[in-house]
Amino acid sequence: MLLQPLTGTDIDGRYRGLDKQIHRAIGWTYYQYFSLWDTYRGQNQLLALLRPDRARDIARTILAIHDQGGWLPRWVYADYETNTMTGDPVTPYLVDLWRFGALHGMESKAFAALKQNATETPPASLAFSGRSGNASYLSRGFVQYDEKFPHKGQDVDPQHGASATFEYSLADCSLSIMAAGLGKTADAATLAQRGQNYQKLWDSGTTDRGFTGFPRPRTADGTFYTPATGPYDPTSQSGFHEGTAWQYQWMDQQDVPGLLALMGGKENAAARLDTFFDYPDLVTDPSGTAHTKWVVGPYSYYNQFRYNPNNEPDLHTPWMYDLVGQPWKTSAAVRAAQTLFVNAPNGVTGNDDLGEMSAWYVLSALGMYPATPGTGQFLVNAPRFPYAAVHLRNGHTVTISAPGTDPTQLQYISAAKVNGHSYPKTYLSLAGMPSLSVSYQVTSDATQATWATSPSATPLSPCTSQ
Repeated sequence: MLLQPLTGTDIDGRYRGLDKQIHRAIGWTYYQYFSLWDTYRGQNQLLALLRPDRARDIARTILAIHDQGGWLPRWVYADYETNTMTGDPVTPYLVDLWRFGALHGMESKAFAALKQNATETPPASLAFSGRSGNASYLSRGFVQYDEKFPHKGQDVDPQHGASATFEYSLADCSLSIMAAGLGKTADAATLAQRGQNYQKLWDSGTTDRGFTGFPRPRTADGTFYTPATGPYDPTSQSGFHEGTAWQYQWMDQQDVPGLLALMGGKENAAARLDTFFDYPDLVTDPSGTAHTKWVVGPYSYYNQFRYNPNNEPDLHTPWMYDLVGQPWKTSAAVRAAQTLFVNAPNGVTGNDDLGEMSAWYVLSALGMYPATPGTGQFLVNAPRFPYAAVHLRNGHTVTISAPGTDPTQLQYISAAKVNGHSYPKTYLSLAGMPSLSVSYQVTSDATQATWATSPSATPLSPCTSQ
């Protein structure tokens, strides 16, 4: 996870920018190869924790790309914008760099570029696609599903309108957090409201496997998409990029109360998660469930109703159990997923995607994951090792102890302390780079894992009206 992005400067600081001209970075390093759709979910935050100086140069690089190329990037390959993947990954990526201090002195410039990206579309003369679904999204709250929508590069948002809507909504919420932090209250309110736009795609009439209500693409005329071959199927790929409605339904971690209301409450949401992870079989056979129920092929993105640890859209989903009041199940799902990481040529699940999959393993092994961009919060799970130390900048250290851990079996947190004091919450706040001492008691008996199950144990959703 420390291999990417790659150094783009020569020994004398020269690099070729997105304007195809030669520039020189004096006193800093220009970076290349930004797989933002992948890395905004975990690798970016871990890099900011472990290598803050590099994270600052990465932030400066992205702003240089904006200055020299004319827009913020999506997936930059050397000095070329590929427009690969969909959504708006650069927004949560930069917002998290702001949250972790990497944009100090560049906050206003970054926010201006992010606001431009969130409220406009790039001119045709630029290679960037930006938020190509903004015309529909800003007027009606969703990106229309249009398979024939013209595109500049490999991908374009309306061809995957449903997943793009979920990605835009999450990005808007993250940007609202930054706007509030910079004192831009009007922008913050507008963006926070847009953080609920995922709800515009919720079809309460769609049922599948005993559950009612699923995300469903909308077409240009505003109606829900119905395929010519028959009824809409939440396991189909229509309208979703490398995933299905079953997988993308969980990409609204910025508004858990709103999601629970759509799903009929916590118990129904937890039951849906149990189906998603095949939880009964997971408890009986963690490795077998991960290898045969979750991973049914190297690119099993489509036609699935289960968790897909091979790909990014639902990497955060084990920690949704934390958010619905069943944190012991987060620990179980994470342990099962970790069986896919082995010391062998096929030791990383899926594509490593410029460090994202490796970062997922490192973070989950430490017992934490940054589920909601912009908050600086890490949801927790039972760690994999009895002791670990994360050395942060300025001499700060986060130590994590969990005596008795055994990665060969499912284990759960039964008690926790932070800096010696009882800690009943399912998240840690690391954005301020503090020194922390976190200690867990772990158990193999799920009936003893009643820790942090009260409503007050979960973090507040940053963009909810509930």
